[in-house]
Amino acid sequence: MTTRKKINLILFFGILIFISFYGYNISENKGSIEIKNEELTVSQKTSNLEKGIIRFSDVEYKSSDEKGRVYTTRGKEAYLNENQPDIVMLNDVFSFTRLKDGSQLSVKSDDASYYKNTKNIKYYKNITIKNKDIIITAEMADFEAKKNIIKLENKVILKDDKNTIKGDIAILNTITNDLQILMKKKDNKVYGQQQKK
Repeated sequence: MTTRKKINLILFFGILIFISFYGYNISENKGSIEIKNEELTVSQKTSNLEKGIIRFSDVEYKSSDEKGRVYTTRGKEAYLNENQPDIVMLNDVFSFTRLKDGSQLSVKSDDASYYKNTKNIKYYKNITIKNKDIIITAEMADFEAKKNIIKLENKVILKDDKNTIKGDIAILNTITNDLQILMKKKDNKVYGQQQKK
């Protein structure tokens, strides 16, 4: 057998072993996770709290809309339940984005639920929304990503340098910064008071 035939035979068996090894690894891979327009940053160790729940510390989710505007949500702690893998429970939450006028809109709350599939967020407890000199507080808020709105409910209070306005519901457009304050009952009126100088 010539040297050339030996080299060809060695190459043939090498390629055969490579294909077998590669095929085996592909067949053992049960799936993969793909995250589009979203980043998860974990800067500390994870730990199991109870069966099926995983805790992360210092997390950040980023998503963007069709126009490329970035929405960022951070949490001191996050909990992922294996029975509801599309919902991330967050503690000590801070979300922010840039509005059309270049100003920053921020949302803070004690707790929130981040829905990975829709990128919607439900905020709970001590909600504060800030933009320029306007501060809005409420007990509950829902960010609807497709509509680009935040709907605030229960004890909604808007304060700026000149006014205090109270209502049951507020709807904030996160693109235009337009705000509506409403009451749940038609007979009730939105309460407003001008600040004294």
